[in-house]
Amino acid sequence: MDGTKRELSSYKLKKMETDLEEALEVAGFGKYQYFHNTLMVVILASAMIEMIGCSFLLPSAACDLDLPDNLRGIMASIPNIGVILTAPLWGRAADNLGRRPILLLSTMFAGLFGFIASFMPTLLSFALCKLAGSIFLSCPTSLCYAYAGELIPRKKRDMTLLIFNALLMLSASLTPILAWSVLSNDWLGLKPWRLLTMVYALPLFLSSLAVPWVQESPKYLVTKNKYDEALDVLKYIYAINTGCDKECFCVTTLKRSVDDSGKEIEVEVQNRGNSLLSLLRPPHLQWLALLGFLMFGLLSLLNGLYLFTPDTINKLLNPSNAAYGTICEIINLHVNTTNTKCSPNISRGTFEIMVYATLVYGALVLMLSFTPVSKKAQLVTMFLVVGAACINADLTTNRLMAGISMSALQVTALGLGPLTAYAVHLFPTNLRGTAVGAVLMFGRLGSVVGANAAGIFLARSCTATLYGFSAMLFLCAALSTLLPKDKQPRNDR
Repeated sequence: MDGTKRELSSYKLKKMETDLEEALEVAGFGKYQYFHNTLMVVILASAMIEMIGCSFLLPSAACDLDLPDNLRGIMASIPNIGVILTAPLWGRAADNLGRRPILLLSTMFAGLFGFIASFMPTLLSFALCKLAGSIFLSCPTSLCYAYAGELIPRKKRDMTLLIFNALLMLSASLTPILAWSVLSNDWLGLKPWRLLTMVYALPLFLSSLAVPWVQESPKYLVTKNKYDEALDVLKYIYAINTGCDKECFCVTTLKRSVDDSGKEIEVEVQNRGNSLLSLLRPPHLQWLALLGFLMFGLLSLLNGLYLFTPDTINKLLNPSNAAYGTICEIINLHVNTTNTKCSPNISRGTFEIMVYATLVYGALVLMLSFTPVSKKAQLVTMFLVVGAACINADLTTNRLMAGISMSALQVTALGLGPLTAYAVHLFPTNLRGTAVGAVLMFGRLGSVVGANAAGIFLARSCTATLYGFSAMLFLCAALSTLLPKDKQPRNDR
């Protein structure tokens, strides 16, 4: 708080007319942003848990739902299918109707459908309910980043989004922790996997109840030519951050916003398709294609191959697998055994590896967020390290090292923050919600492709599958070098 007051001291008693970015600096970074950003992290973490929770749900529910191995990839990709179908629509809705009402609606219904899925008796009804929830889940997974970034002063924006990312990685450890707590106990006749489905969905619904307490994005209000309302939001933020009266806020009028290239931002969208069409024209097309492909590669691992990590480690640590070999040899041994009995149990060792590895990787990412390493360097390093871990998982005969290497696939989550920060930086305000939604749509497409590819080919050709994913990661590392430097202004030529 003292730091915030010192930053604002130069503005005291100086009434001014300025643009939105300068007004955000005057409003400061303090208690309001802490509350707003905490809620965005909670919603993002809840959405992530709901999406990756199927990695523990499916092995446990396979017996009750009669889920064959060849359909596991499709079931694992269901949370992303609805996202692909609706991501651009949610982005346009947020750009046209506002961040707050759209986030409230989507988060509440995503949690509601996820909760209802726990009562579904058949595989088809369970899948349809999950698909309905995924349609609404598309919005919070993309909008929260833009919504948070638009209320943060420019100087602190990139750092905050990187910390977002690290906190999300730490919160990912809740997925195996909750699964361990629920699946390891008897719940008086209630199937543990059904209770776990409820537990994974409930945070989404509860977090939606806090959305009405946050302010609408002033950047959205400016793009709609609602300057007085945007100024009221800034006064509220200033009052919360400093403890001063709203009338002490020295900005009296907001000027028309100017983007990084010096051009005025359009405050009216000419037609409903203008945002999407603008993204498909230079200079935005090149950045959309690059960020889209990188997000495709990233989420094909994180929401694709990684979803099979718990089941793979569970097979790896199964005492009945007496063969001593690589992870792919053990998977092939399991596939070639025709008289295997369906078992919903996940070993304690699997939970331990997943929980401890997630905590360690999350802590490393959190520490990395406080270092001066650029976003580009983080992306290149992340893709190279995870690609090497993917190869090591196939080569090592040490089962513990193989399990740790497979768990390292979650480090790809490190790239979500930088890629989203690039999307926020490289596109103007009136295209930002649509752009972030479109970039994440490419990522969700990668999730579906990755989950189905892993589900089909991991059992049939394990080695080729792991090396194929590694090759894509190395390609993403090379393409990441084409991204602009952190402090380079957006090129609008």
